[in-house]
Formats: sequence, structure tokens, C-alpha cells
Amino acid sequence: MERCEGLFPYEERGPNESPKRLRTLYSAAAMSTLAPPFFLLFWLLRLASTAFPEEPGPLNFISTEVVHRYPVFLGRPHRSSLRQEPLHIQRVLKVNRTLYIGARDDLFRVELDNVAGDEMFYSKKRTWESNKNDIRTCRMKGKHEDECRNFMKVLLSRQGGLFVCGTNAFNPLCANYTGDTLEMVGETVSGMARCPYDPKHANVALFAEGNLFTATVTDFLAIDAVIYRSLGDSPALRTVKHDSKWFREPYFVSSVEWGPHIYFFFREMAMEFNYLEKVQVSRVARVCKGDLGGSQRVLEKQWTSFLKARLNCSVPGDSHFYFNLLHSTSPVIRMHGRDIILGVFSTPANSIPGSAVCAFDMEQLAGVFDGRFKEQKSPESIWTPVPDELIPKPR
Repeated sequence: MERCEGLFPYEERGPNESPKRLRTLYSAAAMSTLAPPFFLLFWLLRLASTAFPEEPGPLNFISTEVVHRYPVFLGRPHRSSLRQEPLHIQRVLKVNRTLYIGARDDLFRVELDNVAGDEMFYSKKRTWESNKNDIRTCRMKGKHEDECRNFMKVLLSRQGGLFVCGTNAFNPLCANYTGDTLEMVGETVSGMARCPYDPKHANVALFAEGNLFTATVTDFLAIDAVIYRSLGDSPALRTVKHDSKWFREPYFVSSVEWGPHIYFFFREMAMEFNYLEKVQVSRVARVCKGDLGGSQRVLEKQWTSFLKARLNCSVPGDSHFYFNLLHSTSPVIRMHGRDIILGVFSTPANSIPGSAVCAFDMEQLAGVFDGRFKEQKSPESIWTPVPDELIPKPR
């Protein structure tokens, strides 16, 4: 397997001098509070060139009527049962021929081999509601009654069972469940940094090598965005707190495990442009699965391998037309002998309406993180390339 190494701080000092300052060149987004930040200079480029809007036509059309051929799920155990409340489905997980559905206050198990006709019925349901104290506290903080429920925002397979996290009336909790009977196993654990407080907030989560990797917000006001590792044998690590060079109003879309890294796909407000208005762009960030964190002097209990770059989905030409907003990605798929990830992008709401699917080669994507960086030496200065000799090895 490819070796994944963390990035280490180094000291700048003159001859016979004590250290002048400690600079940490560990992040493409330049995410140290002790040093000027860096951004990757080269954007991830689209694999295929197309013209906009005169593109080749689709190979095939499928009528929207085809969706009516597939069974629906209405949250019922059988046809004669009635359900009064909406489901508010948050997550769906397929394990072999079993479908698990995480909704508001309810977790369902559906046996796909038993599906027949126009509706799917659950074989098992487990209700996990917020207690009265959590609901009361949620309401006292000004939240609506419908928001002070338990929306299941994390639903993962774990050691033959399920790992589930819910918003729990803006006091997130996580628990393990059996896969067959949906019985809770053990005690609940805090969902902070693992699950958002607000059901409207986006989050992603996956298990890799026994560790839980999550991207979410850690606070009630959704100010502190984080990529967090927990629950495994490796030390718990997070991104630096309240630093807009790391994250600026991110909307997390997906995450994948590939090689020695975890990749996170999201969109956020850009920092590197000299525009008066806010510009939202799509990003990919990665961390090393084996990252041990920093020292007591710098980046203690924080990532040392965090890098991020812009995802470029655009129509090439003299003046690029950008699809800046990432909405969804595929898992890593094998296509023409290469590992590919597909992304669905659109233009902003105040722009010319348009959407596109862009393909990114994972090898090329990983190669970008070995490219050049940009830095902002002061809050008033523009972003400029970082000389190669100032980038530590390993980076």
C-alpha cells in the first residue's frame, strides 16, 4: 500500500539564533493559526472537454414514467396499516439484501427479497425519540416543535450491526444497534462532532480501519465546522477550530476512502479571490488515515495531513464557464481501467442556469496534492504561489 506520511513543523532561524517563529506547512488551505496559509495552486481539471451549451445529445432517453414501476416506501408494515406523520427520511443503507432506513424518530428494516407490488413494507421498526428534557431545552432555545425531534443523520454498518446518530432535539447522540432485531447495544455516546445539531445541516460519515471519520458542525449555532476522527484505536483528531482558512461555511457532500487517505467533497465560500461579493466553490479535502496528530507545541490533537484543493468543473475556452456548486458524488467506480468519481454540479442561483456531470480520475486528483501551493502572507495581501523550497518534505 502507498505510504501515507504526516507533515511535520519546522523551525526557521538565523545563524546562531534561537527560533524566530514556528511555521507549519501542512495544509494546502494553510490552515495553521501560526503561519500564513496555503492553497493548492492547481485546480483539479475536468477529464472531458465539452462545449456549452451546444453539447452532444444523450445516448438514450428514459421517461420519468419509469419511476412509477418501482415500489415506494411509506413507513408501513402492511397495506392495511395507516401512518399519520410524514417520514422525513434522512439516510438509507443497503447491506446485502436488507435495506435500513433512518428517518425522524424511527429506524426501519426492509427485506428486499420480500418486496412485491408497488409498495415496500418494513419487517422491523425501532423508535428512538428524544426525551422530554431534551425537547424542553430545545424549545427554550427557540427551536420549533418539529425541529426538536430525533432525525437520524448517520447510518453506517459496523461490526455486523448498525451505528446510528441522531440530532436528538439539538443534542446529538449516537448508539449501536443490532442489524436483525434493531435492539440498542450498550449505552448512547455523544454525537458532538459526529452528527449535526440541526436536521437541515449537511454531514458525512464513514468507517475506515475501525475509525469513524465525520464532517459536520460541533455546536448549536453551526459555527465550528470540523473533520473529526474518533471511536477507533487511533487518537481523536480534528481540524483547527474557528479558522476560516480551514473551512468557511462548508456544505459537506460526501466522503470516500481511497488508498491511505480519506477524501471529503464539499463546497464553501472561497477565500482566495479578490472579489467584493462572496463566491462559493467546490472543494476536495483529504486526511491521512494514519495521521497521529501534532505535538504539544503545534497542532496538538489536530490533523497534520489536512490538504484541500478546488474542484474545477467548467467548460474550457478563452473564458471558462464554471459550475461551482457540487451537489452529489458517486462512490469510486472503475471505468476504462481507472478509478473515477463522478460529481453533479450546477451554477449558482444568481447565474445562468446550468448543470453538469464531471468525472475526476482519483490518481490525478491525488497528484494535485503533490502540486504547488498558494499563500496569503497577510490579511490584506493577495494569494501568491509558494516557492518549492519553502515546502517541507514530506509535505
